[in-house]
Amino acid sequence: MKNSDELRDELSDSPFLKKMKEQPSEGFQVPKHYFKHLPDEVMRQVKQPAPAPVPSGPSWLEQLEQFFMGLFQPRFALALATVLVLVVAGVVFFRDSGVEAPQPIAAVRLEDIPDEELLAYLDDHIRDFDGDLVQEASVHTLPEVPEKPKAISPKTSVPKPELEAMEEYIDEVIDEIDVEDLEEML
Repeated sequence: MKNSDELRDELSDSPFLKKMKEQPSEGFQVPKHYFKHLPDEVMRQVKQPAPAPVPSGPSWLEQLEQFFMGLFQPRFALALATVLVLVVAGVVFFRDSGVEAPQPIAAVRLEDIPDEELLAYLDDHIRDFDGDLVQEASVHTLPEVPEKPKAISPKTSVPKPELEAMEEYIDEVIDEIDVEDLEEML
């Protein structure tokens, strides 16, 4: 309670509060004839046309214009020019000039090469080819070469060329095999 007495004393000593007490306390004051003119003023404001809405952003035409103007900025203009140059260079480089392209070397037909040359090439380069592929190709693609009849006496035996070639090949393979490879096979 002591605090409330002190507060009351302090408030009573305040100059601002003393000044407020001296003024007449009638509450709020309204201008003369306010309520008489209020309905007319409200009706006048309601009957006025609403102001036209202000557009919030640029129109579509202005947006389109801004887009094209943005393309002519240096960074976009350089990119557009680069793409244009690449397209033109591609069209010029890859267009058909109407001149028949030369045939590649591999387009030579095997029928145009004599059989003797093919067989000689195969004999010289037999090590470069896979044996199974050579055998398969010789069965399917090479025509049979007719053998020339030789005069053979019944007492003389002539070795067949295939057996001689096979024996030579086996001898070469045996000579090339290392001792270590043979030991691994066993």
